[in-house]
Amino acid sequence: MNNFSKTLLVVALAASAGAANASIGVGSTDATRELYMQAYDSVQKKTYSLDLGITLATLHANRENAAYEISVDLSVDPNWIAFTNPQSFNPASTQYVLATGRAGRLYVTQKVGNPLPQYNATSNISNAAGAVNNHAQEINYGLVQDQSINVSKLVADTDEDTAKWATGLGNTPNSIWGSTGGSEAAVNFGEKADFWAAFSGVPTTTFLLPGQWLLSATKLEYKVFQPTVIPLPAAVWMFGAGLMGLLGATRRKHSVE
Repeated sequence: MNNFSKTLLVVALAASAGAANASIGVGSTDATRELYMQAYDSVQKKTYSLDLGITLATLHANRENAAYEISVDLSVDPNWIAFTNPQSFNPASTQYVLATGRAGRLYVTQKVGNPLPQYNATSNISNAAGAVNNHAQEINYGLVQDQSINVSKLVADTDEDTAKWATGLGNTPNSIWGSTGGSEAAVNFGEKADFWAAFSGVPTTTFLLPGQWLLSATKLEYKVFQPTVIPLPAAVWMFGAGLMGLLGATRRKHSVE
């Protein structure tokens, strides 16, 4: 057994969203269900779990708010530092997922461009949301339910009671959290993730939120990312200016003739 990974390091993390701090909320209302993130390195076979302290109610209230942003500094978290240790971390083999849900509502990441499937019955979205909440309870296993702090957790597949220690990205989230097929909830480390919501109905209504998630070496953030502007090389500008000058000279020559 890996003694380090069985040691729970409870870390107060500063989330810019200003939400109430708590271990992952698994209550029966939108105000008591909370968003969490997991990252899984399939080579070192370790799972990092993070409670964001952001309620389902807060997400739902900001689902159309393009100015809503979340930023978490992971560089101060001992669990994250251990997970991303350069001697053992494998970025190319790491994926991450964020989710929260309750009967009738589900919020979950998807690979960019992959739409969250419409659930063909209200019971399906409830089952998916129930799986998300049950997994949060697994992550909470062994933790003191202290509502004054956020928590992170690091476990290895080789630890005892791995089902209760919640390893392996929530036991294949693409199948459990996308119960009608076609879901791609797990996103590659360092790549942006779309954020989708599903609401009860027959069929359910799916909604793409305006912001995206990005998990990098030291930060987890949600926001509307601005397109990257690639400056043109100076030679291109000089070529353009020269071409315009040539065209101008040609016009002048034709007008003289």
